[in-house]
Amino acid sequence: MADITVTAAQVATLPGAITRRHVAGGTLSVGQLVSLSTDGYVDPADGNVAEGTLARPIGIVVASYDGETSIASGDPVTVCVFGPVSGFSSMTPGDNHYLSDTAGRINDAVGTYDKIVGYAETASVLFVHIEQVDASST
Repeated sequence: MADITVTAAQVATLPGAITRRHVAGGTLSVGQLVSLSTDGYVDPADGNVAEGTLARPIGIVVASYDGETSIASGDPVTVCVFGPVSGFSSMTPGDNHYLSDTAGRINDAVGTYDKIVGYAETASVLFVHIEQVDASST
């Protein structure tokens, strides 16, 4: 069980990806898995929390408004909610990837919650396809 490696400067959506604009609830990095918090902002998704919104990821941060890889709290952020995202490494094509117990990370194995966030199309491309089952019901 290991968190997959992401290189923030190489993260990019590929044709067919669907993105949404959000506002960062705290400091974020491009490549992080995020959840929509009850305040309406996005924060790092975390499978190591009690049941709640942070255990329900919505997508991966793919861009900041200014092109930087670090996003400050309150700044606009682009999140891929479905489709292919590049910038990862050492994945096995066809393998599912999961919500990690480390905030903002994606893991190659099931953590506290069995929450699929996507699958590897190639060693470096994750197809974001968030499982829409409530984490508390798994």
